[in-house]
Amino acid sequence: MVKTILGKELEKGSHLITAFQTVGFISVLAVRYLEEKNIIKEIGSITLENDEPIAVIENGEVGFPIKIYEGPSSVFISSQFPVPKESLHDLINELFNLHKKYALNDIIALDGLPVEKGKDNSDVFYVSTKNKTDVEGAKRLEEGAMVGLSAELALRAKTEGLPLTVLMAETHLQIPDGLAAAALLGVLKKVMGTELDTKELVSEYKKTISKINSIMSDIAKKQKNDRPISEIYG
Repeated sequence: MVKTILGKELEKGSHLITAFQTVGFISVLAVRYLEEKNIIKEIGSITLENDEPIAVIENGEVGFPIKIYEGPSSVFISSQFPVPKESLHDLINELFNLHKKYALNDIIALDGLPVEKGKDNSDVFYVSTKNKTDVEGAKRLEEGAMVGLSAELALRAKTEGLPLTVLMAETHLQIPDGLAAAALLGVLKKVMGTELDTKELVSEYKKTISKINSIMSDIAKKQKNDRPISEIYG
């Protein structure tokens, strides 16, 4: 069972954008950044009634884990928690119901593309059921595989002949990857037709990495100093 609560009607013709947990947490990080910058605003929620109840606590207030946001020419649906496999089918049914009920434009799924070695600038790739449609700022992914919600969304859209695009930014880290999230937002802002500066997101990410590297360096030094004399000097 799925229950959707909306504080207002969804705008006809908007892009339906899904942002669920991905490698590097980049889709959720991108949505949170858009919310912090007041580019999108929360207008509703989706509850998966078959699952164990989960409540999110933010700034001392209780909220729903799956939120619905409204932005420029867009509707975002995002969850801070992984969607249980047994609930994927019901959730996807609800997404397609909302798409049909409010005559939304297309569906865009935000995802990550795992890579072994990181780069200063992540590339963004896409796959689409709209075969001849190019995405500005992204490269078509010619070969690969998808799993989870994005995969089921894509297969369902292909079966029903609906327009869907999956945007995937390269990411190699399990911590929130601000560089990859910024790259994803760089493409997404063109879809939304809005101005967005991601310098702050990149800056905070680099500060986090610097702190982590410093901590790991201190741990390595301590471990080395704690080694027995016989190991150090043979």
